[in-house]
Amino acid sequence: MLSALALLWIIALLSRDDPSMGGAALGTAAWWWTAVTLVLQSATLLWRRQATATLGCAAALPLVLAAVVPSGLFTVTALPVLVAAFVAGLTGAWRDVRRWALASGVLVAAAHFVNGSAEARTDGSALVLQAVLQAALVVGLPLLPASVVAAQRATRAAQRETLAAVTRERDAKIGEAIALERAAMARELHDIAAHHLSGISLMASAVARQTVSAPDEARSGALEIREQSNAILEDLRRLVGLLRDVGSEDEGVKTLDTLTGLIETARLTGARVDFALRSDGRRDPGTGVSPLGQLAAYRMVQESLTNASRHAPGAPCVVTVDDRDPSRLRLTVRNAPPGPQARPASRGTGFGIVGMRERAALVGGFFDAGPTGDDGWENRMSIPRESDHDLPEGSA
Repeated sequence: MLSALALLWIIALLSRDDPSMGGAALGTAAWWWTAVTLVLQSATLLWRRQATATLGCAAALPLVLAAVVPSGLFTVTALPVLVAAFVAGLTGAWRDVRRWALASGVLVAAAHFVNGSAEARTDGSALVLQAVLQAALVVGLPLLPASVVAAQRATRAAQRETLAAVTRERDAKIGEAIALERAAMARELHDIAAHHLSGISLMASAVARQTVSAPDEARSGALEIREQSNAILEDLRRLVGLLRDVGSEDEGVKTLDTLTGLIETARLTGARVDFALRSDGRRDPGTGVSPLGQLAAYRMVQESLTNASRHAPGAPCVVTVDDRDPSRLRLTVRNAPPGPQARPASRGTGFGIVGMRERAALVGGFFDAGPTGDDGWENRMSIPRESDHDLPEGSA
């Protein structure tokens, strides 16, 4: 508004030296009517919620001015229409913008024609051509950059929405996978425990009564309790091993001793895998690590080698078992970056990292993963020994 009024004031000052612009002098009726029209047009621009309707109002007001007080100052009213057209193209829906832009163009052309006819400075055909050009420049021209900016904004907004939807879907799948696995584990553990522990409880009661009166029967009952305890332990070992690999043909218990077989199998597929054992020689590797802990270690190495073969095919891997800490067993699987000719597989689901972290948490351990300084990747797991199972997590 201020720019338009300043331009109006400048034109009024210039009219003093130009007799042909006598009607544009400061303080004349034409000047005041034009100033009021500019104020009303600028006021409509504040109505941002309906930018297309604002364009129509800004284009209609000059027609009223041209019909009431035509003058050479009429051209100044094109500035608010130009701004309204740009704002409409930037914020309005394209379907509405097209309709209102066409109507506004007709209004601008009509206003220019009416104002020019009243001044009678040009003939009819030239005046019509000028009116059409005025409408095209004032309404059509600002829509071009506005539509480009609006399209860029819409593209960025769509990309953000797509990324957010993909992230939500991914998080939902991970949460669903974790929930299903936990539910399956809880259900199976309940069934196994209910089957074996109920029998152990009954036999223990009988043994307690027979300790004095029938020591031979009590001894037999104690042996039976031992067998039942071994049976439940074996079932639990197999359960944890099968929960993540449903349908696997190998149902044997996986321990640290089976790591060498896993590495040999990986080498048979063409992978370059080295194995390093760091031990002080005072104990066998894995001493004090629970069966569940050894299974978690095995699965961590297995999943790490699988990920390396997918995302860094052909890159050498190093599996390190560090048994020197008396309180914890530490495992590291590190792979170098893929070679220049390698073609990594598509991005994974992310369940592998989640699964390794869940396994570590299940046995009271710690898991971490991340890139190395040479653009490789390293997975690290720390598993407490049974005698130190309650150590704080920070000791990892």
